[in-house]
Amino acid sequence: MTEHANPRESVLSVDVQRLSRVYAEAALNAAGDADAQTALVEEFGNLERQVLDAHPRIEAILASALIPLDEKIALVERIFGGRASTTLLNALRVMARHGRLGFVRGVARSIRDLWETRSSRVRIRLETAHPIDAALEREIAQALQRMLGAEPTLIKRVNPELLAGFVVRVGDRVYDASARAGLERLGKQMVDRAVETIQSSPQRFMEGVAGAAG
Repeated sequence: MTEHANPRESVLSVDVQRLSRVYAEAALNAAGDADAQTALVEEFGNLERQVLDAHPRIEAILASALIPLDEKIALVERIFGGRASTTLLNALRVMARHGRLGFVRGVARSIRDLWETRSSRVRIRLETAHPIDAALEREIAQALQRMLGAEPTLIKRVNPELLAGFVVRVGDRVYDASARAGLERLGKQMVDRAVETIQSSPQRFMEGVAGAAG
């Protein structure tokens, strides 16, 4: 999976996150077995990408407090009726009746997070200096699986500033194997050594500076 920036994406408030998780858990539990839950996660992901991202006006209508409830429900039925699973459609109906259709993005993310937890998966952000092929991606995923003891879900992003190598982010932890980080560490080590030299023998350091100036 490759990560794409979404300019309309905003930071969700704590209350929205909490309520989104409640709806997400209810929908995931209603889906049934593991395969059905996996399919529901994919459906919500498609809803977010193919409907909300592609048609911002629809998202605005769903979230608007000025649009009557019956019109929102009718819109949901027109867009998803006969196309979406019963579980997804029922979840949207319930959210509509409670005035929570503006939380669809939050529910989509919460469903994904819950599913990953239940599936013993770990979401990992992988930044590389250049695009990587499938073989290298599998090798990195296998190494991460051995290290973490869980199935990794890779979110890939190309970052040319890394120069070479890669950066792996697992939650708040960062595993940095990039050339940029190496250069930064090297530069810091040089500064640290210079400071240590000055502090241990300031007179010799000043004499060296004076000699170089002469």
